[in-house]
Amino acid sequence: MKNNSRLGRRRSQRLTLSMPVMVSEGESSTPNPMERTHTLSVSRHGGLIALRANVNWGQSLLLTNPFSRISQPCRVVYVGPEQQEKRHIGIEFLGPVTNFWNISFPAPLTASAMASS
Repeated sequence: MKNNSRLGRRRSQRLTLSMPVMVSEGESSTPNPMERTHTLSVSRHGGLIALRANVNWGQSLLLTNPFSRISQPCRVVYVGPEQQEKRHIGIEFLGPVTNFWNISFPAPLTASAMASS
């Protein structure tokens, strides 16, 4: 039986986590701060944030973790409808990320493990 859920297409599991982040436009050498906001959920490869600023699908952003002060380039992969003056924005990290969120994620499922479930 084929699994058509969004989770079946994800590279890694999402975890619900509200964490402050700084969102900036531009390159990592000259970022232009846009907004302080928070995450709604996170994964090894990105996350979902609540954002007032207008962004477009495919737009490059720089996300900064205020606790570790680590910045990671990312791009917008989802722009949700406006809710309470903010939009849910899906972001995907552009490069390999070691531990941006400073949490341990469950091990990724292999294709054989997904097929047997």
